[in-house]
Amino acid sequence: MQFSMEEFRKNFNEKREKIIRIVLNVVNGFLIVLVTLLVMSFTNRVLISPPVDSNLEENIEKLNNLEIIQVSILNSTSINGLANKARTYLQMRNFDVVEIGNSNNILPNSIVIDRMGDFASAKKVAKAFGIADSLIKTEIDSSLFVRSSIVIGQDYPKLPFFN
Repeated sequence: MQFSMEEFRKNFNEKREKIIRIVLNVVNGFLIVLVTLLVMSFTNRVLISPPVDSNLEENIEKLNNLEIIQVSILNSTSINGLANKARTYLQMRNFDVVEIGNSNNILPNSIVIDRMGDFASAKKVAKAFGIADSLIKTEIDSSLFVRSSIVIGQDYPKLPFFN
């Protein structure tokens, strides 16, 4: 068996080209998957579940010239730190969290309380927090200086701020 240098170069170049094609196909496949995931994420964010707008509706009377919804958060569970975690979650979504604290009652479900008769703002808070509209209660108390109060219930593991 005699090998010539030409045969060696030819075999080496063929193998190198084959490896390069395989690597390029893997990179192309990865890029296709990445672009597909980005398009799906964008579509979900824009069309399916757009972010909640924390600004007050145009026809709502503004207190102290504030343009964003002010909320208070009460923790009605025995788990410490939930209200603080919820505050961070809402502040990242541009809500003004005025106060956090603990509730005297333990509730099975989290609720949003409309404090000023501004159901549109309470609905925005509920949507941002992942609470159903059916769990919005109206208890007007203008002395609290907030539009809505959130009471975190025992269902907190299901809420988006906890995940």
